[in-house]
Amino acid sequence: MGEDHSLKQKLLHEMKEVFAISAYLAFFFGGVATYRLMLPEPPASALASYGFALIKALVLAKVIVLGRMISVTRLLDDRPLIVPTFYKAALFSVFTLAFEALEHLAGGFIHGKHVEEVFREVVSGHGKVILARTLVVFAAFVPFFAFTEASRVLAGDRLRELFLRRRAR
Repeated sequence: MGEDHSLKQKLLHEMKEVFAISAYLAFFFGGVATYRLMLPEPPASALASYGFALIKALVLAKVIVLGRMISVTRLLDDRPLIVPTFYKAALFSVFTLAFEALEHLAGGFIHGKHVEEVFREVVSGHGKVILARTLVVFAAFVPFFAFTEASRVLAGDRLRELFLRRRAR
């Protein structure tokens, strides 16, 4: 019974973490989707843009939660907070870049394109867009990881409590 309860608690904690991270990322990616919809040549469908933003937020939140479990993400945790903040922002931006490339590849397959054709598209012009998005994501990850790194060193939930709970006057 003890292991079942512990496993349930771990899963519940992970689900809460994924939800919180994906809420932040969905807010951010939703803003990017709105920006793209305001461009002179917007994407074909607003619903698809927001749907991809939500899916991307959920997938990247899960990647972040899982990524925290591997040692490469903790390499610089003993350094001043700016170092692990920028390191994790860069590392997870690379993960985002990989996700963007896979997303573009999947989109190419859905539209019946061959791998070579999709690769040429990425190299010819879409690659610059993907890199630009990755840079924007990096900028969004910096405050996110600054908050999580500060939380890590300030006794867990203390920073979260300061932001989310009412304080006495």
